[in-house]
Amino acid sequence: MPPALFAPLATAPAITVIQFTRVVAYTLLFLLVRDATRRLGGRSRWWMVMPLVAVAAAEAGLGLLQNARDEAVQGTYLNRNHFAGLLEMVLPLTVAYAAALFARRSLVKAAAVLSLALLILSGLVSSLSKSGFAAGLAGLFVMGALAITGRVRDAKKWLVIAALAAVILFGFVFLPSDAFVANYGGVTSKGPAALEGRGPIWRETMSLIAAYPAFGCGLGNYETAFLKYQAAVVDRVFTYAHNDYLQLAAELGVVGFLFAAACLLPVFARPFRAAAQGPGRTTLYLGLGCAGAITAIALHSVTDFNMYVPANALTLAWICGIAASLPLGSGKPAADRHQMLRGRFALGLAFLLIVYAPARMLFESQFSSDSRAESLFCRFGICDTDAVMTAQTLAHGGQAGAVPIAELFKTLRRDPNAPSRWCDTGEAMLRAGRDADAEYCFSRALYLAPHIPAILMQAADFYYGTHQTGRAIEQMSRVLADTDANDDFIFDWYMEKKLPVSEVLAHGLPPGPRAATAYMRDLIATGRPGGREAWIWIAARGFVDARLAREYVRVLFAQRDYETAARAWTQYLGPHGNGYLQSNWVFNGDFETDLSDSAFDWSINAWDEVEAAVDAQVAHTGTHSIRIRFEGKENLDYNGVGQTTFVKPGRYRFEAYMRTEEITTDKGVAFHIYDRESGARLDVRTEELTGTHDWTKIERVVVVPRETRLLRIEVSRQRSMKFDSLIQGTVWIDSVELAPVNF
Repeated sequence: MPPALFAPLATAPAITVIQFTRVVAYTLLFLLVRDATRRLGGRSRWWMVMPLVAVAAAEAGLGLLQNARDEAVQGTYLNRNHFAGLLEMVLPLTVAYAAALFARRSLVKAAAVLSLALLILSGLVSSLSKSGFAAGLAGLFVMGALAITGRVRDAKKWLVIAALAAVILFGFVFLPSDAFVANYGGVTSKGPAALEGRGPIWRETMSLIAAYPAFGCGLGNYETAFLKYQAAVVDRVFTYAHNDYLQLAAELGVVGFLFAAACLLPVFARPFRAAAQGPGRTTLYLGLGCAGAITAIALHSVTDFNMYVPANALTLAWICGIAASLPLGSGKPAADRHQMLRGRFALGLAFLLIVYAPARMLFESQFSSDSRAESLFCRFGICDTDAVMTAQTLAHGGQAGAVPIAELFKTLRRDPNAPSRWCDTGEAMLRAGRDADAEYCFSRALYLAPHIPAILMQAADFYYGTHQTGRAIEQMSRVLADTDANDDFIFDWYMEKKLPVSEVLAHGLPPGPRAATAYMRDLIATGRPGGREAWIWIAARGFVDARLAREYVRVLFAQRDYETAARAWTQYLGPHGNGYLQSNWVFNGDFETDLSDSAFDWSINAWDEVEAAVDAQVAHTGTHSIRIRFEGKENLDYNGVGQTTFVKPGRYRFEAYMRTEEITTDKGVAFHIYDRESGARLDVRTEELTGTHDWTKIERVVVVPRETRLLRIEVSRQRSMKFDSLIQGTVWIDSVELAPVNF
């Protein structure tokens, strides 16, 4: 591209123009309300509060109606926190108005306004906005503390303020519902979920601030500029930092932030001063209400982006206009030498909006997708690059890379921090045969968004298409390292490109078990080849967990590959197998390990009139056994406890210990051992125990024929043919062993 003729203070000036016009609108509203409130004077100034109270009460009423319908409580807003932002600002003003009416003995009007305050408070509570509710109560506390400071002297005022704090704390604890209180759990989380996911965003925003310290990345440009530093949560697009102060610092830099603070802090401080030294009750109560409102939104802005919601920003501008009109000292208006200058300034801003707004509407309704017209409008700050690109992409078969390079250059000039623009330009360069330029474009995209999955995967396609398979796999591996949201897509991509499993294992998976086990599960679920190779690789690194082992064993079992399944289970168990398939071919024969859902572990099936469970109180060895209690209501043919085990041909010694307590009927409890695939090949039973016996050793030699691969070992009781056949009593099983004698 040709060199730039100037360096803008915003990474995407067209977006900054939109945000700037909003700031102009807020400024005009502030000036309008300030001058109107000044001209009203006296008690009439409360007329400027009434529209806010009416809107907030209507929103709160709608919110309560939504709550009654079990809908999300957010009024006409898209978000409950921004709905709460409006209510928390207006609530202190409403309470202050009610207090002023009570002070004037207008009890009926005061009661009516107080009822509106209660309505607004109810809407705030039902919104379930944690920060909003806390900020609203903080605003009320500041109001009360200021009033107490002005009326109570000496040490007593601190006692009264402490009592007020106790009342506010009582409301904070007991006013919210159980669902509201439960929502506070996310605030104390650690890691990526800290402060409900805000913690990592704030930390990474600090890096963005450090990158643009003087003038920031430009008002409204947070979303694109943040991509370079976004690493903790990469599955979402963050248009806002969820902290107005951090986002303003990132977008305006030190210079802009200090300028904004210099303009706003005197306005914010004025109601506090008016509440302390302003003349008359009206000034006092208006000052208290404005101070509470500003405190509330100032606190809520620490955890949200209320000032980027035009409705709430306009509300704050309105309240600031009232606050700026409050007289100080004697109440006599000072000579305003700059009134004419401010009037001309306001008229200039108004003229700017009057011209800009219809031009913007005309552009969006008629020319937004016309590239040539859009370029003309964009000279005056009215741009819609996305609409033009969408139209161009559709006109070229839905491929952004097929758009003419000149058009793509235009998008890059407007927003050079957008990695997606660089990817689109890179694809166009590749189509034009400019491979080196294409690689440069993709390297820029990766520099600007090193952790964003969509950019990494688009770069992977580019590198694979230019025969740089290693770099392509590297990008996919980086996606797997940051998130699990794209696992299926990436594993399908590996399969589509016919990458060998060995190459995926060596280069396509990031360090650690998460991606490796996910890849193994994908191979299992899809039935793709390479499962055994992947299992050996994962197991050798200790990445296998119980769930994955059960899933893999279950698949091998379904494929009738019993030996591989048993060896895989043994490999997972490692030293915790206690000699499984070495000295004992029964797994967990002492029941000291919690029962799993493995095909080679004990199963306890539900059975009517029988209670079977692991017993931690009675044991032959160790601390656990299996207890089976018969209730004496049925003549059962029982086999509810058992295990399937893999065996090889040869002689085995079966051994177990059994304890019985008052087992009735002639048919007692024994072990049934048989070939799980064909009982005709092997089917033996041990001796039965009835009555009461202490731990008794049960033994039997089992000869496994050549065709047998699986044995089923069950605790069994056969149905009795006698009159007294309803079995009752309890049996314990422990120390079960199947040991090879010779082969």
